[in-house]
Amino acid sequence: MAEETVWRTRRASIQDRDALASLCRSAVGPDDYILRVLDDLLLRNVTFVALDDDRIVGSMTYREVFDGSAWLSAARTHPRYRRKGVALALVRALEGVARMKGLHALRLWSSASNRAGVAAFTRAGFREVARFDRIVSDAARSPTRVSLARIALTEDTWSRIEGSPLLARTNGYVAHEWAFVPLDRANAHYLSNRGALWGWGANAVILADASETFGDDVLEMSPVHGDLRAILREAPRIARGRERGRVESFVPHDEGTLRIAADAGFAPGSWGKEAILCERLLDVAKVVRRVRKTYAEINASKRSGYAALALLAPRGHGHTGPHEDRWNR
Repeated sequence: MAEETVWRTRRASIQDRDALASLCRSAVGPDDYILRVLDDLLLRNVTFVALDDDRIVGSMTYREVFDGSAWLSAARTHPRYRRKGVALALVRALEGVARMKGLHALRLWSSASNRAGVAAFTRAGFREVARFDRIVSDAARSPTRVSLARIALTEDTWSRIEGSPLLARTNGYVAHEWAFVPLDRANAHYLSNRGALWGWGANAVILADASETFGDDVLEMSPVHGDLRAILREAPRIARGRERGRVESFVPHDEGTLRIAADAGFAPGSWGKEAILCERLLDVAKVVRRVRKTYAEINASKRSGYAALALLAPRGHGHTGPHEDRWNR
């Protein structure tokens, strides 16, 4: 058996932007969506790179999720360095970050067509927990007329969530803010308190404004319980009512669901086809917690008052914007 290459890894900074952009173009092409959000990945997340001498040959981004897990994304490997353990080295490096923070799980998704990626993550100890397809639709011309309202997590609400056939088809996992979490009682309570759980009639969905992350006019919707056909038919009108230009959703991977989505006016996304959601549970019993700040937070710590708040605010919002309180969670 060939000896495994030991790759040097480190955290990326904004000075690596051009090299990372070149990596994305080599790995995916000039239309790689990561190119549009590279600054956010570097400044507001933790991105690690793998090096061959001083050349960046791979990258992966780490983001902490509200349920105490870490979401790994934006994995890129230069074509000449694939199947050489680059992704595995990055996963191990970011696993170390997660353990130092006391997180209990790592999650990521990989397209089923990416056999090398699936093999790498399996080798790193991840197991498949669900399969999804990402679907997209433009917003409708007119807003919804249904009585859409926030849902409080009562015993009746939890009973519907717990017994949802929709969630049974995704092993209980839902997409939220470009990550996936299991919709257990604690997470449902959190999302309800955050105002993310909405419903009408017997239908319930999780809504998130994804515009800040990708700079797009997008509403993210995750079906929770009810009639999937009715949910998807109403989704474009809900997006228009919330002044979004587009709506996206991750739905269970099967032909029947895709037919329902097509009938409702949705099309498969350019990425996220047969997305295999993978998870690795971490033993955190002996972890020493450590806080790893983003570069935006490091920069803000050198300033004070409104200047610091403005640095941390999402693009397009100042310190008095609608998400001012997000930094006090």
